[in-house]
Amino acid sequence: MKHIKATGTSAAHIVGMGVYCPLGQNCALLEEAMLSGQDSIAPVEAFDASVFLSKQASAFPKNFKVELEAADWMDRATLFTIAAYNEALAQAGLDLTEIAPERISVCLGSSHAGLVSTEDVAVKTFNGELETVDPKTIAATLVSSSTSVIKRLCGAKGRMLTISSACASSNSAIGVAAELIRTDQADVVVAGGADTVSVSVMAGFNALRALAPEKTAPFSPQIGLSLGEGAGIVVLVSDRLRAQLNLASLAQVLGYGLSGDAHHATSPDQDGAGAENAMRSALNNADVTPTQISYINAHGTGTEANDGAETRALKRMFGSDVPVSSTKSYYGHTLGASGVIETISTLLLARDNKLPANLRLEDVRKGCEPLNYVTLADNSATPQKLLINNFGFGGNNSSLVLEVNGKTASNEVPAYTEDDVVITGIGLQTCVGDTKDASPEHLKSQQCFAELNEETGFTSALSNIPRFTSKELRPFARTARSTKLALLALNDALGDEHDLYAENLRSGIISGVVFGAQKPTEKYLESVFLGNPALANAHFFPMITLNATGGAASLAFQIKGFTTTVSGSASAAAYAADLVKYQRQDRAAVVSCDEITPALERIYHQAGVVAQAAEKRPGRAQSLGEVGAAITLERRSEVDARGGQVQGKLKGWAVSQDPVDISLQRDGEALARVLNEALSTARIAADKIHQITLLDQGPGATKAACSKALAKVFSGEPIQIYRPDQVYGYGPSSGPLMALNCAVANTPNGKVSIAAGYDVVGEAFAFVLEGEG
Repeated sequence: MKHIKATGTSAAHIVGMGVYCPLGQNCALLEEAMLSGQDSIAPVEAFDASVFLSKQASAFPKNFKVELEAADWMDRATLFTIAAYNEALAQAGLDLTEIAPERISVCLGSSHAGLVSTEDVAVKTFNGELETVDPKTIAATLVSSSTSVIKRLCGAKGRMLTISSACASSNSAIGVAAELIRTDQADVVVAGGADTVSVSVMAGFNALRALAPEKTAPFSPQIGLSLGEGAGIVVLVSDRLRAQLNLASLAQVLGYGLSGDAHHATSPDQDGAGAENAMRSALNNADVTPTQISYINAHGTGTEANDGAETRALKRMFGSDVPVSSTKSYYGHTLGASGVIETISTLLLARDNKLPANLRLEDVRKGCEPLNYVTLADNSATPQKLLINNFGFGGNNSSLVLEVNGKTASNEVPAYTEDDVVITGIGLQTCVGDTKDASPEHLKSQQCFAELNEETGFTSALSNIPRFTSKELRPFARTARSTKLALLALNDALGDEHDLYAENLRSGIISGVVFGAQKPTEKYLESVFLGNPALANAHFFPMITLNATGGAASLAFQIKGFTTTVSGSASAAAYAADLVKYQRQDRAAVVSCDEITPALERIYHQAGVVAQAAEKRPGRAQSLGEVGAAITLERRSEVDARGGQVQGKLKGWAVSQDPVDISLQRDGEALARVLNEALSTARIAADKIHQITLLDQGPGATKAACSKALAKVFSGEPIQIYRPDQVYGYGPSSGPLMALNCAVANTPNGKVSIAAGYDVVGEAFAFVLEGEG
């Protein structure tokens, strides 16, 4: 079949939308409910919420079933996502079989998709029943599990990203999706996200004293939030493809911006500086001035800390005339799904020449600025350029600029000026301490530092973390082990260049992890399921989000540029490289980490990832490792201008997955594809590669797939292969970044090498680099 491929620098259009939430299980029902001023916040039925400060949430009732065909192992967030995806694709009228699968990408965002499955696995683990759990159910605990299912449904072979920056997740996902189209990396991107209301989520916000006693009313004297659940999906296409296929445009994504508060783990910077930085970044990216914005969908959670800070930022930027509302008064705070559901809500009402209102807002709370708050009695308007705000734990801020009811002067967007991407620093913390300088010797000797625990039967490489005594690190003495390892690695990677990152909006921090910090997660879930949910541990709750490490890194080193977390360190490194290449940032640090507990070893074993020492399972990882890895990337022109040192040049990179559920194909097709793409971008022939740093252990067919991919791409003389995970242990999150880190340290000046392999979720990656320095 001949596939369609659109070329050129093109704007991104939303051509299809789908939503699934208690207020409306499709777009028409949601639109009808919002136009009539209804909300879906009510007493929770799915579990006993009477023990909390509030029993109110926007949640589906007990025993509610999503009407679709799906596997019984899938998490509830994934079911919501599939329902929204089906509607969005039908509305778009797009036949994805006509599009080259390599030009179809998926970019979803979630704070804690998979948490309902995580609760199930945790309870069985506490009860000694882990051996009864289906390995697919364990895979469904991943935040990225929804992305894996959607990529299979749409046959995508392009970029797959899962953004997990707490409540900023799906807003960021739409922005990143539009950027893939703008930079000609995709013709179609399925974007959005989902989150769920569960007992552990409600217990956590209850522990933080954030729940509203009654239905939330952002900006009003009543303080507090109401939780919500659901999913939203938007289908984005390039303008050229839209015109080719005669697709109707519902809106155009003009730009997005991210920032970090570098202030606190859960509370925003009270002057709203971080929010303002994200909004200004988005407006600059969209080439739009504040006076052109005709409506703002505020983050507006209802909490005292958020509402005041956001309104101060809005007042400084837009004055008091632009209409503002928070749609969380309709369907609660849907956490990572907020951005996409609120975007869809705004677009649905815009076609009726209406704006979403602030329900139950009669008086403005003291401490909130006097803005033009939209009411049901006065919500008629014809908005054109819209701003969508979402801000999350860890100081992660995201803003998105859209256009409806009109067209820009041109549907072509200015092409980004590209720059070379160089590596200025690496940091690696393993079981042998600071490892970056010793890794070449370790790799050549292939000495395994993991040790057998006779009691558990597992071989692991545990790290001995030193005391935090420096000014930057001392405040994090009680944080998770994995976060400590990441901070130590980043401190090494930054070296003497901390000042280049601190307080610099052109310097970002991208975290790449697959799981949250394990020990805090275990401790928190124990407090919920083995203790009293009303007394859940408030110290550990913020640490269970994937972006906790990235937020800590932003805070420790005062990094306030683009700040987000991506599921998997391969995707994180590729996204950071894109930011630098296309000059969205002058430099970006990437961090990743893993920690080990006895429970996690058993879970990985049940999932088929790691083997016990006595087992003959050569395809699985033979040992787990506690690792912190960091790398700093920078524009070549910036380094040259300041006379900085370069350790290597990233000449090409590619990441992708097979279109299968949370797994990979044995034929190695995805890895062969990204190897060829990275080599093509680098303009390097396969026979010019000096060596390969390979990650070929892990679940299922990883080793076989790697072997077949390398045979397809490198058919000439044998190439030297190094495997860091066989030396320092397998890091499910940090493995790809550790491989890249070791490749930089081990590539001689002028030689070209590759870091490649698969991560634990089946992400195939390839980074081509040239040694310097």
